[in-house]
Amino acid sequence: MSKRKLLIISFSNLKSDPRVKRQIHYFKDFYDITTVGLADSEIENVQHIDVFTPFNKMNFIIPLPKLLLGMFESYYWNLEEIKLTLEKITGKQFDFILANDSDALPVALKIKGTAKVIFDAHEYSPEENNDSLRWRVLFKKYKTNLIRKYAQKADFMLTVCDGIAKKYNSEFGLNPMVLTNAADYFEKTNLMKIGSKINMIHHGLALPQRKIENMIEMMDFVDERFELDLMLVFRKQEYKKELEQLIGTKKNVRLIPPVSSDEIVPFISHYDMGIYILEPTNLNNHFALPNKLFEFIQARLAIAIGPSPEMAKIVQANQLGIVAEDFKVETMATALNKMTKESIEAFKLNSDKAAKILNAEENMKRLHIEIERLLN
Repeated sequence: MSKRKLLIISFSNLKSDPRVKRQIHYFKDFYDITTVGLADSEIENVQHIDVFTPFNKMNFIIPLPKLLLGMFESYYWNLEEIKLTLEKITGKQFDFILANDSDALPVALKIKGTAKVIFDAHEYSPEENNDSLRWRVLFKKYKTNLIRKYAQKADFMLTVCDGIAKKYNSEFGLNPMVLTNAADYFEKTNLMKIGSKINMIHHGLALPQRKIENMIEMMDFVDERFELDLMLVFRKQEYKKELEQLIGTKKNVRLIPPVSSDEIVPFISHYDMGIYILEPTNLNNHFALPNKLFEFIQARLAIAIGPSPEMAKIVQANQLGIVAEDFKVETMATALNKMTKESIEAFKLNSDKAAKILNAEENMKRLHIEIERLLN
C-alpha cells in the first residue's frame, strides 16, 4: 500500500530550521514527503523543491509601496518564492499540506486541491517584530491581513504556546492546538557532578532585540564560581563587534563558535546551567517558549531565566531551575549567587525526568493523531 503524500512548505533554510526539521524527521516514516523551502533539509528519502532566489535589494524595495497602499494580495502573489512554488508544484497532488508560518498559508490553500491544510503559525506573526518602527509601518497590517483572510480556511492550526494561542483566539477567533518547540529526546546517562566552577551556556541567534549584552553585563555581578559561554549565530557583524567589545578582557565570559543544529544538545550537555534573559521587547518575546529552553532540558542542565511567563511555567512546574523576579541583570546575578552545588545538581536531575516527557517525539505523536483524524 502506497504512503499518503505530505507537502511541507516553509520559506526558511530547512537544514537549520529546528521546528520544521522535527516535522520532517518524524513524518518521513509514515508519509511520502515533499518539502518546499529555501534550502534542502538533506534528510534521507525526502524530495525537496527549492524556491531560493538570491537577495536583490532593488527587487526587495520596489514592491514596498504596495504594502503602504494596502495592496497586500498583489505584494504576496508577486514574491519570487511564491511564484516559484506555484510554478513547481502545479499538477502535483498531496493528501495534506503542512504550511509553516503565515507566509506559507495562502499558497498552500491555493494549490491544495483535495488536500487538507494544517497551518503551523509558529509564533504570533501580526506582532513578530513590533519593536521595529520600519516593520510596524511596512509589515504589521500585511501580516495581520494574512491571518485574518486565510487562517480560518485551514483545516487545523498550531502554535507554540498557550499565551500565543489565547492571543490568536481573542484577536481572530482562532483555536490553535499548542505544540511546543520541544527538542528531540537525547539519551544522557552521565548527569555530571558540579565542579568548583559553574559553567553556564547561552546559545542561539544573536539579534539586537534579544539584548545578549544583558547576560554579559550580568557577569560583573556574579561570584567567582560562574563562567558563561555564548555560542551565537550572528546576522549582523556590527552586533558581534559590539558584544566582543563588551566582553573585552572579562575572564568569566567567552564567545565560542556555533555548532550545527544537530550537535547543539550533545555539545551543551557538558555544561551545568543554561541561561536566558529575554526582555519582553515585543509580544513574541513576552510569550517566548524557544527551542533553546527544551535543548537545555534535553542536555540535562539546570536553567536560569527571567520572568518570561511561558518559560517560567515550564521551569517552575518541573522544578528545573530559577526564575528571576525581573529582567535586571543584578537581580539574576543575586539569584545565581544564592545557588549551591546541591541545588544545581537537583535541578539537573529534574531536567532528566522532564526530558522523557517534554520532547519532540511526544509532541509529534499528538500532531500525528490530529492529522490522521483529518484524513479519515
